[in-house]
Amino acid sequence: MARQNGIIKLKGTIGGISFYKTADGHLAREKGGVDKSRIANDPAFQRTRENGAEFGTAGKGGKLVRNAIRILLQNAKDKRVVSRLTTDLLKIVKTDSTNERGLRTIQDGNLALLKGFEFNLNGKLGATLFTPFTEVFARPTGE
Repeated sequence: MARQNGIIKLKGTIGGISFYKTADGHLAREKGGVDKSRIANDPAFQRTRENGAEFGTAGKGGKLVRNAIRILLQNAKDKRVVSRLTTDLLKIVKTDSTNERGLRTIQDGNLALLKGFEFNLNGKLGATLFTPFTEVFARPTGE
């Protein structure tokens, strides 16, 4: 990614170059990539479709987790929690040995990889909650 340095900070697209602002500062990138219909139909992009399906599964799972504890996260999350949670859930999806690649699921993966996940790296749970607790999850009942 190219960084914008200077007095004038641009937003938008000029001549195929997109200018935008992130938490990392003002950035610029060139528009490019493969046609959407080619990715959807070309046999050469089969692996890309499989990877996209699994990333989508991890993203939907992350949204489900965040929605389930939305009230707790309102004042206790950092700006990168979505990407960090999706990354960890994608690792869990990849541990699923039951289903074929592209069809793997979170529930058939190794959920123990999520243990120790922090929703806020700036204020870790162990540093703010001094009450002893245990993590127990019963899959059959969902408790």
